[in-house]
Amino acid sequence: MAENTLASDAWWSEYRETVNADPELKRHGRDAFDDDFLVGIGDEHFLLEMQGGEIQDVRTPGLDDAWSFGVVGPREAWEQFVSEVPPAHHNEVFASFYRTAVKGEEGYFDLIGNHKKIFQNFRAFQRTLDLMRTAHNGDEPRTAGTNRPQEATDEPITGKYVTVDLDGVDHRIYYEAAGPEDGIPLLCQHTAGCNNQQWRHVLNDPEITEHFRVVAYDLPRHGKSVPPSSESWWADQYDLTAERFTDTIVSIADALELEEPVFVGSSMGGTVTLELADWYPERFRALIGLEAGLFTPGFYIQWLDHPHVNANDVNSHATWGLMAPHGPEWARRETLYLYEQGANGVLKGDLHYYSMDHDYRDSADDIDATQVRMYLMNGEYDYLTNPDDARKAAAAIGDGATAHEMTATGHFPMSERPELFRAYIKPVLDDIRGVRDEPVPEVFAPEDFGVEANK
Repeated sequence: MAENTLASDAWWSEYRETVNADPELKRHGRDAFDDDFLVGIGDEHFLLEMQGGEIQDVRTPGLDDAWSFGVVGPREAWEQFVSEVPPAHHNEVFASFYRTAVKGEEGYFDLIGNHKKIFQNFRAFQRTLDLMRTAHNGDEPRTAGTNRPQEATDEPITGKYVTVDLDGVDHRIYYEAAGPEDGIPLLCQHTAGCNNQQWRHVLNDPEITEHFRVVAYDLPRHGKSVPPSSESWWADQYDLTAERFTDTIVSIADALELEEPVFVGSSMGGTVTLELADWYPERFRALIGLEAGLFTPGFYIQWLDHPHVNANDVNSHATWGLMAPHGPEWARRETLYLYEQGANGVLKGDLHYYSMDHDYRDSADDIDATQVRMYLMNGEYDYLTNPDDARKAAAAIGDGATAHEMTATGHFPMSERPELFRAYIKPVLDDIRGVRDEPVPEVFAPEDFGVEANK
């Protein structure tokens, strides 16, 4: 396809064939994706006529043509989008849209028209756009890393339940653990709306569990943990707050009798390291905030729990643009799959904390990180909290807080790039153990650890 120019007649012809032959769209777009949409590439506009998840025609829209929604952006943004390994935040249309709508930056995409229709067609629309990259470059970028590596058949992980009292109400909390009972506790917090399965690669890493007792839990309402035992919990609005979040984490650590645990969390689990450092510095040996920031707005939106929208598709596929596009496809698909298991309303409720209640823009100097060491580690492809956000947070906090960029990964490093993440986290854990002579790198790169960036 390289000889065909982006948006030329030959390009659109190749793209149409790719879309109409795609097995994923055959499963999820047929008989449902019938909304025509507009693609604006610079000054040129193209109407894609859809029927049953197939492109029937691509043409310049006329005065009598109707369309439901569209995606528009400068030609340079589209050229970056269809490149084999697109740069950060140009890898997926919603990643790009966030940079425009929330960050107010130029050079990215904008979504126009009926947003409700976009979210009703979320999975199929996202896949249809992603196939532009496949058509432009061939099948190799899409099929690389589809097979999960062989794994142990007898994993050294135990699963248990513990009852935790939160404000006088019992909560049945599920957790998994691996490593020696006398190892340094490493308490692992999952991302919003997900569960502890995101940490299975860390739980199975013998180099980590040699020195650490890894404990990964499910928050109430998540994974195998059940809702509270209080009356009529099903009628209560679930909106997580910073106070409830930190109380839950500390209460779980107390219930499990963890002495000076190291806390590590991603996304909302990364941002909450700021509250933990502010309110509970004496309780932890160190705090590792993955994908952390002072302020993380824009994600508490109605479409994550709406009766006219398939919340399962929206909540799970919203993860796609948050991951590095050249990571192993099996790991990215598994990360997405974990989100398909969440209960309705839980992700949105978590994001109440993430986008509404968490804000340290004016109070970061309340944190004294000399009391508890803070490592803020953000992925290159995370459009919600990019590496600059970690650097800003560390600078605002001051002594005791350091920022570290993780290249070639995104918002879910422990699950989307497990091999790479293990390489990145080990120097930090060695530093916490006091066995590392050199400072932890400010920038982690795959080549520094002998890992290929596109695998």
